[in-house]
This record gives sequence, structure tokens and C-alpha cells, in this order.
Amino acid sequence: MTRQERIAMKKRIQGSGGMVTGKSAGDIAVTCVTWGILFLVAFICIIPLWHVLMASVSDPKQIAFGMGETYKGGIVWWPVANADGAWDFSGYEYIFEDGSIFRGYLNTILYVICSVSIGMVVNVTGGYVISRNTKLKPFLTLFVMFTSMFNGGLIPTYAVVKGLGMTDTILSVIIPGCTNAFFVVMMSNAFCTVPESTVESAKLDGAGHLRIMFQIMLPQAMTFAVVVILNSVILQWNSWMPASIYLSSNVSDLWPLQLLIRDLSARSDNYLAAGSAAAWSLYLVRYTVIIASTLPILCIFPFFQKKLEKNVVVGAVKG
Repeated sequence: MTRQERIAMKKRIQGSGGMVTGKSAGDIAVTCVTWGILFLVAFICIIPLWHVLMASVSDPKQIAFGMGETYKGGIVWWPVANADGAWDFSGYEYIFEDGSIFRGYLNTILYVICSVSIGMVVNVTGGYVISRNTKLKPFLTLFVMFTSMFNGGLIPTYAVVKGLGMTDTILSVIIPGCTNAFFVVMMSNAFCTVPESTVESAKLDGAGHLRIMFQIMLPQAMTFAVVVILNSVILQWNSWMPASIYLSSNVSDLWPLQLLIRDLSARSDNYLAAGSAAAWSLYLVRYTVIIASTLPILCIFPFFQKKLEKNVVVGAVKG
């Protein structure tokens, strides 16, 4: 045994409290296979976004026809330069010269904040009520689960929204999609994990339902709350169907980002069909709008991920 091997062995013994540690060949093989699968899955997930990002600054004619000096079709691994040897940013210039894209960002941020805030109040309150051991618990649970499996459908929902006078208003985008039964059930399950002795102790100290719900139970169920918030943000950010139904073209200044992007993409298709001179530049819009709508979520997700991982660790320690 060499000197380096003896030193490494000594460090392993000291770090394990006197016991020799080390991974067997089987453990190493399992670890390698696991990491290989994770990298493969990550690679498959990244390929579509990478293709769109590279295509958004490439020569539109070569991308459209799948032919050129450097591009022969398939996935765009690197931007395809035009005849002048430069990348084409005309798609981004088009969408950002149109001031509506910034208005769409502001509208969507407003809708996300309002919808998630209202939804969390409903989710937490509903989850707390269902989690309590009362005579109405079976009925309430059945009622919530029934609404998750069966709903009125699109036409009855539109009739209700129109009957309440919410069409062509921001309420038609915020209220209908602020929550769903799945999130309520998730918060209910989270509250059920809180020890009943903790709740009883709070009642003996004179705490009411609101204090127990928000100061005692919610902090201990924060892991589930972060998951609900993250999913609500993603759903609301990507939502365009309610706006397309409830907001007409007369109130286009209220359109969220996704609906504006769909409109920009449709206009670019019309230019292409008409054979406009700027048609090929507008061909890139279908790629640039995807990047414009996805980039904000990609930027904020790591912060939610760190918070989620922290809460998972805390929840595991508490459990």
C-alpha cells in the first residue's frame, strides 16, 4: 500500500468514527446508471428549448425550407447565419418594437399575483376546513372531490361569467382559474400531517381558528404551500384560454402575454401567406415568442426551487 493510499484510508476511518467506509462496485454502478439516466432525461428536456432558441436568431429561409450551406434540416444546434454571415434578430425586433408585448407582461404579472393570492386564501381555508374532524368532513371531502372529477363545462361556465357581468374585465381572467379542487385537497392533506396535540395546545392557550390556521398549521405545511404556489404561478402564466373566451378584441389592452403572443404569431402567419416582403423576418416570430414567454419562468424557477428544497428538508426534520 502506497503512502497516498494509507493517508486516504486514514481519512476514511477518521471520518466514519473508526469504521472503514467505501463504496462497492455495485454501488458505484448504480450511481453511474442513475446519473446517466438523469443526464439523458435532462438532455431530452433541454433539446426542444435549445432548438427554439437557436432557430430564433437563424436565417429564416434556411430554417423554413430545411436547406442551406450549413443547415440541412433537423435540430438547430447552432444559429444558422444568413448570406452576410450574421445572425438574424429581426424576430425579436418585431415583437419588442410592438409596445403591446410589454403591456402583456404587466397584465400577466398582475393576473398571476392576484390569482395566486386569492387562490391561496381559498386553498388554505378550504384545506383547513376539510382537515378538521367534524361531522361535515365526509360531505365536504366528497363535494370537493366531485368537483375535481365533474364540472359544468365550458359553455355553462361562460354563461355564469357573462351573467355576473365579468366579461371584458380582469375579473374574468383572475376568478375562474384562481384555484381548483386538487390544490384544496393537497392543502388538506398537508394540514392532516400536523399533530393534533399541537392544535389542542393552541386551543388551550386561547387561539381561535384563524390563528391556528395561519400561525400554527400553515408554517408546518409550508412545503405543500410552496408546491401549490409554484404550480399556480406556472398555470396562470401559461393560461390563455380564459382570456381568449372572456376578453374580446375591444379590450385588447387587457390581454395577457400568452394571448398577445398568439395574436403576434397569427399575424406573422398572415404575412407569410400574403407573401409580404417582411414575411421571412416574421417567420422567426413563432420562435421568438416562445422564448419571450418562457424566459421569465426559467429565471424565477431556481429561486422557488431553493425554497422548495429548504422546506422539504425542514419538513423531513419535523416529521
